[in-house]
Amino acid sequence: MTELAHWLMPCLRQVQALKQTSRLSHALLITGADGVGQEVLAREIVKDLMCEQNGAAACGHCHSCQLMQADTHPDFRVLDGQAATIKVDQVRSLVRQISQKPQVGQNKVVLITHAQAMNINAANAVLKALEEPAPRTYFILTSSQSTSLLPTVRSRCLLANVPTPNASEVKQWLMLQPEGQTLNTLFWLTTQPFRLLAIQQQGKVSLFANLPHQLASMLQGATPASDVIKGLDSNNIDDYCNGLAAILHQCILHSTGAPIDEALQDIYKALMTRLGIQSLMARYQSLQRLKSDLQKTNLNPIMQLTHELNQW
Repeated sequence: MTELAHWLMPCLRQVQALKQTSRLSHALLITGADGVGQEVLAREIVKDLMCEQNGAAACGHCHSCQLMQADTHPDFRVLDGQAATIKVDQVRSLVRQISQKPQVGQNKVVLITHAQAMNINAANAVLKALEEPAPRTYFILTSSQSTSLLPTVRSRCLLANVPTPNASEVKQWLMLQPEGQTLNTLFWLTTQPFRLLAIQQQGKVSLFANLPHQLASMLQGATPASDVIKGLDSNNIDDYCNGLAAILHQCILHSTGAPIDEALQDIYKALMTRLGIQSLMARYQSLQRLKSDLQKTNLNPIMQLTHELNQW
């Protein structure tokens, strides 16, 4: 991605203006719907703060900017709560690391992404650091569930809310990305722009793009259930479960009057004929339970998912 998504630019410009006039708070909380780009915006702001020049935006040439480009800046620390709970020991270790003077340049920056993943002790440790900030130290937090953060943590931060782009804006932006045309066919899965971009970056576009066709073929009796999950392995179990669950969810919504993606229309007709709405909802719940069970046990995912699909 060569430039920032346009819906992130207003927030970035506001923060840059505050930085240039020395009015930027030492703590910033970036909020917004999941997948709209809070983390991307946060990292752009980090670059600006780490720059050794006095401009609003990072110069891209100073020693600190070069270290940021190489992801080796010693005064920049990250805690990511996307995959697991952020615990108090992690926060305390980080606070100790940034308690000294900057090793390079002028500032130190702590980035805590998906900050809602902090447990209560970790949140209190962050609160203490915000109440007693070290000189030249900035904390940037991102969250799609900011109301779950401690009110006292929120109150210590300058708030920046990222707007949610509409479908047309997302489609236009996706067309600038690799495989953008195919990504634009995956709105049945999600309309979150940076989740769709992550699918492309992880090499999973074809997995999701082919799933509706494979499922429709199975429901028409042309292929067995095993063909739908032919590419299943330990690295993409969640992807198959999420994709199938998204299809069922869209069908359930359509039964209440919501529009349905063209790629799912034949699937909806077949499932309603075969199952009806009550059984369709039961299959959705069953799939969610199966996803949870597969994460906790040593069940054979191919056998379990094949059995589930055979109920459709």
